[in-house]
Amino acid sequence: MTSKPDAAPFCVLLVDDDHDVLGANARYLRIEGFEVVVANSADVAFERLHERDVDAVITDLIMPNTPGLAFAQKLRFSHPLLPIVFFSGHASVPDVVNAMRLGAVDFLEKPIDPEVLLKTLTDLRDRYERTAVVERTAFMPDETSAGTVSFRTRVLAYEKFIIEASLEEHEGSVAKVIDALKINRRTLNEKMVRLGIRRSGDSA
Repeated sequence: MTSKPDAAPFCVLLVDDDHDVLGANARYLRIEGFEVVVANSADVAFERLHERDVDAVITDLIMPNTPGLAFAQKLRFSHPLLPIVFFSGHASVPDVVNAMRLGAVDFLEKPIDPEVLLKTLTDLRDRYERTAVVERTAFMPDETSAGTVSFRTRVLAYEKFIIEASLEEHEGSVAKVIDALKINRRTLNEKMVRLGIRRSGDSA
């Protein structure tokens, strides 16, 4: 299973304090065509997110220092719409409920069945790759679009709206947009290319 040759691989941030499990899952997903960024703690995960843009996060629920739920809660402030998949071998019902409240798209049992993990991420990736660049109003439901626009489509439209609005507000200054949105230059550039955003003065 491979990604389209003309598209960047779907990038997954894998967070787990168990180095053996982390390495095995990372190798498996890379073989299946995913780009994988790894972190063995929540602190390292935020460093990775500061360094680059990712399409989804898979995190262990139980980790030292910062548990998965606390990590996800903090993540929601900086990346409010980033898909999160939790996994755990000792999750309680309240844990699962809290995970879903934080926007988890799935909750997998540990040890993770590789085929289940692959299907979960493949479904996420396929929905992402089918999503064309959309009008900025797609994230605002109305009588004609409500229930017909996918969640991922709304995410992309929302990102496009925020970036374009910031570019307009700051008269095309990328440096000011980076400061206003609190993201790095590489992340902004990747999002602009992905969403088809042009700065004023760019040629068509």
